[in-house]
Amino acid sequence: MARSTIALLMTLALSSSLIMSCSASEFLKASPNMRSERVSEEAIRLTLLDEVENSLGTSAASRVSKIEATLRPIVAALPKNVHGNLERSAVSYALHRLFVARHGWVIKGLGAEAAKQNSSSPAGVLKDQVPAYIADLFEQRLEGKGFSLHELAILASTIEHLIHNEAVSKLGAVFNVLKLSLLNPLSQEQATEVLDTYFMAYILGQDLTNMTQASARQLNNAMPEIFLAWKDTQKFVDGIRKRIIKDGVDSVEFASLAKVVEIAGEEYGTFQDFECKDMKASLMKMEHRGTGRVRLSDFYKPALDGVWTFQESSGYLRSLGALDESDPQQPSVMMVNYIISPSNCIASSGFYSVCCKNECEGLLGHIEENLGAPEAKPVTIASLVGNLPSQTIAAPQKLSANLLQRLDDIAATHMGTVPLHSRLFAQWMHHVYPRECPYPHVSGTTDSKLPEEWMEASGDEGTATKEEMMQHVSRATNATDSSLQGDLPVEDIMPWSHEEEMCVLRPVNVDQQFLPTSSTSTALRGLALLAAACSFAYAAVQSLRSKSSLCGSGVFGNEKYLV
Repeated sequence: MARSTIALLMTLALSSSLIMSCSASEFLKASPNMRSERVSEEAIRLTLLDEVENSLGTSAASRVSKIEATLRPIVAALPKNVHGNLERSAVSYALHRLFVARHGWVIKGLGAEAAKQNSSSPAGVLKDQVPAYIADLFEQRLEGKGFSLHELAILASTIEHLIHNEAVSKLGAVFNVLKLSLLNPLSQEQATEVLDTYFMAYILGQDLTNMTQASARQLNNAMPEIFLAWKDTQKFVDGIRKRIIKDGVDSVEFASLAKVVEIAGEEYGTFQDFECKDMKASLMKMEHRGTGRVRLSDFYKPALDGVWTFQESSGYLRSLGALDESDPQQPSVMMVNYIISPSNCIASSGFYSVCCKNECEGLLGHIEENLGAPEAKPVTIASLVGNLPSQTIAAPQKLSANLLQRLDDIAATHMGTVPLHSRLFAQWMHHVYPRECPYPHVSGTTDSKLPEEWMEASGDEGTATKEEMMQHVSRATNATDSSLQGDLPVEDIMPWSHEEEMCVLRPVNVDQQFLPTSSTSTALRGLALLAAACSFAYAAVQSLRSKSSLCGSGVFGNEKYLV
């Protein structure tokens, strides 16, 4: 909704006299340009070396220790190999969870799709494939032993460091656009214009390379019309600015503004999540029988009444995996799948997008922290979940006999325990928390593209026409509500698929005795890691071709079977 609304408002704003020189098509092409940015392999190598050296020094970066603290319960609950370490799919999963928890960042290129692509060139590595590239370098030099908690934290810190470098580089580009010197202090008014321009480009996904001073100022003036939360965003940035730059300071240095954009980038995901909560509240007012679903006819009614929301076409919703067509007469929108979809991502960099947070990850995190293992008996999980509240589900809650039976059925296919990182358990969580946990589609059945990407690939419009909306409303008026027949329980209204997939693959040697890890061996591995950072250049291109088994489409992997 957010991106589609922004695109529509941009079209309107850009047609006004304020910005006659710019067209909507230029904006719609901006995000793909961002995704084609590259970062030099040398920059990656130097950053990796710097992070490794810091982690081995006497004053290890506080960032690494904070990352370790966040990762610790996640890592404890993931399958380990014979060395007691994480393998590739678990690493990618943990990194995704980490960055969403810390900053609301959905990191691009954590999965196998990035690692498989041959995107290294003399110009560098595509930014959206850098995380997979770095993980490959670590993996090769760790000699297949996997990642310990500390090494995973170093890997995450390396990615964060590159993201900070990108922010500073783009700030420099803003100075260039506004014809300002990096060496001369700015007035408070100039600093305000710099920050406005930076976050205008950040939110709209604009490429600053070819932007002129005039077009930047025109866009800044139009932002209140283009992006309805612009005033709130300015207040958010100003609050961080006041934390960095004390009152009464007449001039502002580049370094101070760099600190502002770094911190704002880290905190923006949490700040903008209020829009996601507002969206959820709006959808819940239209929710059908507590299923976490909104009938497509009801979904379109606000737009038909003139509201600039909920206008995605049924084809685009289907592609996103947000459309439930289990009742062909009454298709519905799955609220969580829709809210966390790329259509509602607000801002982005070459490395990540800022999207609505998946509330289910917090619920799963509570379960992981309490279990400290990748699987558990059904009765243990049922007890935990029964006492686990969500934003919309109070605790304690009594799980139905049907839900308990399904939990037992999942365990029966996994030698008596329920794997936490599997499609069937994710589906079970969706039935328990339909407003917080997304429905997990079988990998390969959805295609989470941004609206402009989907339109370009499919040739169809990502926004529904008035005729399409009215057609669904009219069809719903004449349809029979089959879910009301027999007063079915809520969980029976929602579809249940029996195909299983493992999100995090278990190493084949997971049941073997773990090797002990002494302080000496840890130090040796640290030295090996340092040596790795110094000597990996020759394998750069090959590493991008290595295979991993992160969940397909960012959700589930390729180990599937029916139960």
